[in-house]
Amino acid sequence: MTKTTACPASTSATAKARATGALGSLLLFGGVTLLLACLVQESTGLSGLPRFWYANRMLWWLLGLGGVTAGIWSQWPHDVQSLQTRWRPSQPGLRFMEVLVYTREDCHLCEEALATLAEYQRWLPRTKEVDIDTDPDLVNRYGTCVPVVLCDGKTRFRGRISPTLLQRLIEGTPPRS
Repeated sequence: MTKTTACPASTSATAKARATGALGSLLLFGGVTLLLACLVQESTGLSGLPRFWYANRMLWWLLGLGGVTAGIWSQWPHDVQSLQTRWRPSQPGLRFMEVLVYTREDCHLCEEALATLAEYQRWLPRTKEVDIDTDPDLVNRYGTCVPVVLCDGKTRFRGRISPTLLQRLIEGTPPRS
């Protein structure tokens, strides 16, 4: 059993994420509160609020909408990779004996596929990459239909790899012994 410790960079990133989350919550709550106050004041005609409230009615609506918008934006995850790396299968361990990717040179989909597989490397064996242009039989078989991902000899993906389908494949495959 290995012991893992958090590095200082990840600790500061966690603290920054918490501070951003707290600020986003405050903005969202403040914006909703302002919008509700504007609605109540408009519908009931309540008086008794400070004079500056009545002089700047449109400003309060805009500040409320801005607070709600900024709060939602700050709470929303901004990078897809952070969403994908938070995912964990129900059982730890490597799946499959071999993952083989047929690629071509200067293929943007191939680069995306290799990057996606790298994000899930904790549950997959080391990816082997084969350039189909080096073998005429592979060129005839796959042509421009790359990347092609084989897991234990079975074709699992052609073209773009869906992270959701890859997660399902990992979850549905028992860890190897």
